[in-house]
Amino acid sequence: MSEEFKLSNLRFNPRPPPIKGGREFSRSYKEALLKVEDVFSHYALGNISYDHAMRALLYARNAIIPNMPYPEEIKTKLLKFYDEAIEMLRRLRTPERVKQWLLSNGPPRAKPMSLDQFIRKK
Repeated sequence: MSEEFKLSNLRFNPRPPPIKGGREFSRSYKEALLKVEDVFSHYALGNISYDHAMRALLYARNAIIPNMPYPEEIKTKLLKFYDEAIEMLRRLRTPERVKQWLLSNGPPRAKPMSLDQFIRKK
């Protein structure tokens, strides 16, 4: 599997976008990859339950991705990526272990800079 479709690319995001409406899969298949990170991060933060996290991943895997106009090779890789993510969530089970695992993949995602911070930096 290509480097892009590896679970080890997932990081803890302290400020993930909303689960519902946060990612637009129609924009790019990369949004579908980031959705997994969002779900894991929300779960690690305690924003959603295990069942909610699992339902979000299963819904994207079974109802959204198969109906997207991605090339078949991309769909196949995404479905395998989601299968691996679902299995990882089952294995880790607790928010603490999910957060620990995400952090083991690298530093947290940087918080986006506010407009004021950006202007002051200039």
